[in-house]
Amino acid sequence: MSTGETIDAVTALAAVDASRRDLVRAALRAALVKDDAHDDAFDRLFELFFPAPRVGRQEAAAERTDGSRRPEAADLRDQLTEALRQGDDDSVGVALEDAVEHWAGIDGATPGSERHHLQRVLRRLELGRVLQELMRGSPDRTELERQLGNAQAHAQLEEVLRILEQLVRERLHDTGGHDAAPRPHAQELQDLPVMHAAPHELAALRSAVRPLARHIATRLGRRRRGRGRLDMRRTIRDSMSSGGVPHTPRMRRRHPSKPDLVVLCDVSGSVAQFAPFTLSLLHALHEEFRRVRSWVFIDGIVEVTDFLQAAPGVVDVHHLLGRRGLVAGDGRSDYGRAFAEHLRRWPDAVTGKTTVLVIGDARTHDRLPALAETKELHRLSRRLYWFNPEPRHQWDTGDSSLSLYAAHATRVFEVSTLRQLGDAVTHIAT
Repeated sequence: MSTGETIDAVTALAAVDASRRDLVRAALRAALVKDDAHDDAFDRLFELFFPAPRVGRQEAAAERTDGSRRPEAADLRDQLTEALRQGDDDSVGVALEDAVEHWAGIDGATPGSERHHLQRVLRRLELGRVLQELMRGSPDRTELERQLGNAQAHAQLEEVLRILEQLVRERLHDTGGHDAAPRPHAQELQDLPVMHAAPHELAALRSAVRPLARHIATRLGRRRRGRGRLDMRRTIRDSMSSGGVPHTPRMRRRHPSKPDLVVLCDVSGSVAQFAPFTLSLLHALHEEFRRVRSWVFIDGIVEVTDFLQAAPGVVDVHHLLGRRGLVAGDGRSDYGRAFAEHLRRWPDAVTGKTTVLVIGDARTHDRLPALAETKELHRLSRRLYWFNPEPRHQWDTGDSSLSLYAAHATRVFEVSTLRQLGDAVTHIAT
């Protein structure tokens, strides 16, 4: 930090209520953080120098419950949602500490990584429902108010995740568990669910994308250089010189073709964490396709082909979410609206030589599924594949309509891990 930035930080602190920890954090972040890549470092240092007070929260929790029974998930979720709406940091802390206390499974004797215990809590809390409640505002809101409200809701959920990670880490340390998050082994990375990865695991996954691309390119090269099927006519003709004995089988020559690839990628909600990995991997493999064009959508749709080609490594999801036109309505994914807009604005993008790849969880959010639009994309294209980053056991649960979409797709793949993603990309490229 330069002297000028330090002065800016002090000036910012003078403009806010210094007894409010959230305002102090926001002021320092605004004055000091100049790049999204520095957010994690800022958060770690802020927690180190300004740790959250725990005594008040523990007293509040003691007043609220006698500890005789475990809270219901729905009740705790409602409590958390209301606390976030009111901006009550202490109540948010009480709810999250209750969740970690009762659901993380940290007792000093039960082995497990930080991610394992965190996922136990997240499965019970179902933060996706919390986000939907926070984003549900008055119908009289202006478009600007709606977008600002949605952005605030996403920021609050990111803060909730950060607090949960910190609480789990502290509990593990207090009980003699793992107080440091180890870097996953390369083999473990291949089977790590990307949508549920912790921050340090996401960093390791980003570094694994380029090697994965090289590995896939090598596999594709071997397949394309391999021998084709037996050419029976040439084999019989050549065998005439040896009295009809086919000494040397003749093989058909391979004529590998590289398809055009059109990618339509959902970047809403939890899918947003997975999307940059798939897009970056596909563009790292652009030589294996004749051409790659990519669009991202929520309830609006924008092309990001040039942006991805210029981006080194895995792009930051915030850069994708910041594209103008990506949010056109309430900020929840709308496949029908996005696909219809793609067909209208880019009518020549999909041809009989094009492979269409849809990346998304196929959740409708109480809207009609985009069956007619998907059927039309399939009709226009050479093939249509669907990559779903959700585990297979979650398909067709809740508002998921994957089976309906699968009827208009060449094939549907589960791609919740890098290994599954690599296998699926290898399949569509051949």
